[in-house]
Amino acid sequence: MDIDDFVRGAESYNPDFIGISIITFRVLFVYKLIRALKEKGFTIIVGGTHPTDCPEEAIKNGADVVVQGEGEDVLREWLKDTSKRGILARKPPVDLAKLPKPDLSIFDLNAFKGEDDFIKGLHRIYTSRGCPGRCTFCDWQVFAQNFRYYPIATVIEQVKERIEKYGIKSFTIADDCFTTNKDYVYEFCREIGKLGVAWRANSRANLVDRTLLEAMRKSGCRQVSFGLESGDEETLIKIKKGVSLRHNIQAPKLAHEAGLEVYACLMTGFPWETTKSVKNQIKFIREIKDAVSLFQVSGSLMPFPGSAVYKEFAKQYGFENYWLSPKYQEVGIQVYQNRENPLSASTFYQRYLFDDTYIQEDYFFKYAKDYKNAVKEMVLEIGRHNMLFMFKGQLIKQKMCFMLARLSMGLYGLFPNFEKKVGGVVFEIFNKKGERSGIEKLRDKRRGYSKTRL
Repeated sequence: MDIDDFVRGAESYNPDFIGISIITFRVLFVYKLIRALKEKGFTIIVGGTHPTDCPEEAIKNGADVVVQGEGEDVLREWLKDTSKRGILARKPPVDLAKLPKPDLSIFDLNAFKGEDDFIKGLHRIYTSRGCPGRCTFCDWQVFAQNFRYYPIATVIEQVKERIEKYGIKSFTIADDCFTTNKDYVYEFCREIGKLGVAWRANSRANLVDRTLLEAMRKSGCRQVSFGLESGDEETLIKIKKGVSLRHNIQAPKLAHEAGLEVYACLMTGFPWETTKSVKNQIKFIREIKDAVSLFQVSGSLMPFPGSAVYKEFAKQYGFENYWLSPKYQEVGIQVYQNRENPLSASTFYQRYLFDDTYIQEDYFFKYAKDYKNAVKEMVLEIGRHNMLFMFKGQLIKQKMCFMLARLSMGLYGLFPNFEKKVGGVVFEIFNKKGERSGIEKLRDKRRGYSKTRL
């Protein structure tokens, strides 16, 4: 949707206030939107991770009110006196037991329907807020280390409602770390096991054991994602993961033995890392690959504002306030996924194996050539394994895709921009063959929704 789409929608609805949750991605677009809405006389309230870290910046760019951290109690207080402007003080952690359930009826769910009438987003369920970790790459201070669970009855009620109203039978527990409290997990497993649904969750490697994983599997859990991050001991210590290499090796194997699919999240690109660090990562990947279904394909470090990595290295490496530069507006976890023309922003191997764009093109940090080559070796190791899962039983497709990825990597090493230029042109040609491009059709569809209901 364009700025005008949002403004027309706001004018047709004519709300008392407009609330916008802001993440760092495309923040200049959001600030432009705020200014456009302000010109029409609307009062703008912003919250979310980015304004929590950069409240003054949000005010400077037009926001009337900034809510830092959790917003429910703060907003409730503000609505008693809406004349207040500026940055609202944090309140004590929200009591999750007192929150009303989400009102899903306010959304035009047709806008989120995918194949087979699957409604995107409604499969995501939260059982907690916060995370017990203090990882330096994460902005964990948004929740200020206050980890809390929702009452299990509340969670199960939401699951039942989505089964009965929307036919959803497969759920994602979207918590940062689902397995923090084992007693809670066991009780959850007993209750959700009665519903006959499939589900998946995230965990830290040191917060599971064989018995817990088996209970999860028995109750319908099909997949567990581990934030392993690294197979290099020094990196695990420096990012304050609080997890040992032994845990990282053991947890995927235990989950696999329990009958769960394992998704392994890895990171690379930390400024202190050397070629040896990456070699240790490759050794680690080989150690656990038989237990892992899929390795994360987008783990290059992105220093988000508020994270310890950003605070420590932004000035030294010259990327302070990088999100205010147009160059960084369409970057995300994977660079290409946020582009209208993804082929102009990435190579074949970066889309199919692992997106190491930030490293190869020195987006934030400067990396030595031997380090970049070691990362490419890691990318091939991950890609070779992931092909087996992505194209199960399709041996020819696996081999062809991997061969093309290797060719893409070789070409990228010689002529970094050649494939992106050619691919970008090809993408434009194929998307302009019809009267309108797929992107334009999608925009028209969204405009139709904005006219009927926000």
